[in-house]
Amino acid sequence: MADAFSADRRLPWLKLASMNWLGATLAAGLIKEFETPQRAFRATKGDLLAIKGWDIRRAERFVAEAARVEPVCPPEVLDRKDVRLVTFNDEDYPALLREIPDSPVALFVRGRLDFGSAPAIAIVGARNGTQMGYDIARDFGCRLARAGFVVVSGLALGIDTYAHRGALEADGHTVAVLANGPDVVYPRGNLKIRDAILKKGAVISEYAPGTIARPWFFPVRNRIISGMCVATLVVEASARSGSLITARLAGEQNREIFAIPGSIKSSTSEGTLSLLQEGGIMVTDPDEIIRYYSALLPDKAFEAEKNQDDDLTDEEKKLLSQLASEAVSLDRLLENGWQRERLFSLLLQLEMRDYVIKLTGSTYQARKKVNEKR
Repeated sequence: MADAFSADRRLPWLKLASMNWLGATLAAGLIKEFETPQRAFRATKGDLLAIKGWDIRRAERFVAEAARVEPVCPPEVLDRKDVRLVTFNDEDYPALLREIPDSPVALFVRGRLDFGSAPAIAIVGARNGTQMGYDIARDFGCRLARAGFVVVSGLALGIDTYAHRGALEADGHTVAVLANGPDVVYPRGNLKIRDAILKKGAVISEYAPGTIARPWFFPVRNRIISGMCVATLVVEASARSGSLITARLAGEQNREIFAIPGSIKSSTSEGTLSLLQEGGIMVTDPDEIIRYYSALLPDKAFEAEKNQDDDLTDEEKKLLSQLASEAVSLDRLLENGWQRERLFSLLLQLEMRDYVIKLTGSTYQARKKVNEKR
């Protein structure tokens, strides 16, 4: 057996990864106990039975299969598809992910994972969210990435897409955790953003190249999204959203849960409001998260956020402060004393510079808070 293993260092990891009947917790437990697949494959029934969670049936099956198990995919397939195998023992393996009980023993990676000591934060939410929710995800993704976070999400349509997009617009790092092989494009509509992610971050999966997404893969992969991050932020979520699974897993992993509040009349706020009732931390501005994790971020991170409004005039800041807490109608702004022509000019300029979003019914709302001079 030793000669077979010596041919390619990836082979024993690929063999262990193919034993999916073990489940992630037992497979991770083997590596945490024996350090390498080679040593695990040489374990006796007695050795295995000494590990929590093992019984005689599992131990006998593992010992019987250890000598003849086939890899989940040949190493040459990884080379041909430009997929890197990052194992539990590798330096690039996310450090926080090692701490959860059901760590994947290996990750199939395209792109880069070497982000040094930068903390990762998950941003997740509804596939069928609102435009306001998408803009919030984009804003948080952008500003958190600019502050030094690695933004992690699932590359799904909706909130995930906008979180990734925001990080990319900040020229920051972002990681997409997939429920399919890293070479499989799903959903097809996210091909361009996936390719953009590969230039500044990574797409990763515990599933081998060629694996097609299955419905039950998504909740399973969510433990990786939350597990590799210091916290999970839920932007919008219905009462049955898969994002709530990610949040629940984050709580079980002893990670912080942040949530964006929303209207009590909106179905996309049911999940986030529920999280807040259960002890999640309410946030309305990226600066709140940046302050919370300031010790993990570069010293200049918050200073950069604080100075980002320097290109605004006092008049623009005054208008934005009136749009900060809620959407305001054009008529109400005019009633507050703004001159019609000047107001239209300011709103157009701020909208073009991405400070303001125009909503239905000629209402406007600021994308972010600013510091108005008094």
